[in-house]
Amino acid sequence: MRKFKAALLGYYGFGNLGDELLLQACIDILARNGIKREEVLVLSNNPEETSQTFNVKSINRWKYRDVMSAFRETETLILGGGGLFQDVTSVKSCVWYWGIIRLAKLFGVKLLAWGQSIGPLNSKLSKFLAGDALRLCGKIHVRDDNSLKLAENLGCKNVVKGNDLVMTLKPDMSRRAENSQEKFMLINLRPHAKLEAFINILKPHINNNVIGAALSAEDEEPLRLAGIDRIIRVRNFQEAGALWSGASSAVGMRLHFGVLSRIFRTPLALMPYDVKVSEFAKNSNVPCIVDEWREPVMPREIPEDVCGEILSL
Repeated sequence: MRKFKAALLGYYGFGNLGDELLLQACIDILARNGIKREEVLVLSNNPEETSQTFNVKSINRWKYRDVMSAFRETETLILGGGGLFQDVTSVKSCVWYWGIIRLAKLFGVKLLAWGQSIGPLNSKLSKFLAGDALRLCGKIHVRDDNSLKLAENLGCKNVVKGNDLVMTLKPDMSRRAENSQEKFMLINLRPHAKLEAFINILKPHINNNVIGAALSAEDEEPLRLAGIDRIIRVRNFQEAGALWSGASSAVGMRLHFGVLSRIFRTPLALMPYDVKVSEFAKNSNVPCIVDEWREPVMPREIPEDVCGEILSL
C-alpha cells in the first residue's frame, strides 16, 4: 500500500488564481471519492504556501530527487486541469510535463488527466511530447472541442469532453442578495500581444462604475494601462464570491474570469486571447469581443451534475 493515493500535477504555486482554483477543485473531487487530504500530494512551485493553503502534503516540483522519492509512494498521478501541453511561448512546458509523466510511469504510478486544454502545439517536438505523455494516461478528460479533436489526432484513447474543473466548486449566492445595491462592471486584462487592441475597444466603457479584477499579479499593470483606478487582486474562491456579488456585468480575457462569472451568474463577454477562451465562450453561449464592443449576456447555467462527469479513480 503506497502512502499517497493521488498526486496532483499542474501549474500550482505560481500565484495564478485560475490554477489555484483548479487545485482546490481537484482536492474537493478527491474528497468526494473518499480520498483524505493526508493521502494527497501536490507538486508545487511554492510547496510551503500550497501546503498551508490547502492543508495537504506538497513538494517542490523542481527538486527531482524529492519527486522521485514521492513517486515511490504514490498510486496515481493526476494532471489536474489547465493547459499544460502547449507551446505558445516555448516548447519547454511540453518538455517538462512530459519528463515528469515519464518519471511517474517509471515508478509504476497510474496516470489520469482531468480538465485539460491541449494546444496550441505548433512544433513536431511539442506534438510528439504531448502525444507520448497523454497516451500514457488511462483516461483523459478535456474541457473543449478543440482539445478533444487534438487529443484524438495525437492517438489518445479514452478521451471524453466535459467542463472546466473549477465549475465543480459550489458558490455562496447569499452575498449577491446582500450586495444587490452595488452595481459595477468587472474588467479583467492580462499581458498579451492583443492587449492594446482590447484596451482600445474597452476605453469608451471605462468609468467610475468599473472595477479591475486581477487574477494574477501580472494583470494589474494592463488594468492600469486601461485607465482603471480601482483594482482588486483576487486570491481565492471566497474573495471572488465577495467581489462578483456586486457585479452587474463582467468583461475579461482570462478563462477563469469567465468561469467565475458563469459560476456567480454574471452577464459576461470575453476577449479571446487564446482558443481555450473562445471555446469556453462558445460553450457558455456568451459573446466574444474581437474587433468591436459586444454587450455581456447571462451565460448558460452550469450542468447540475458537473462533478459526476469527472473521471474517478
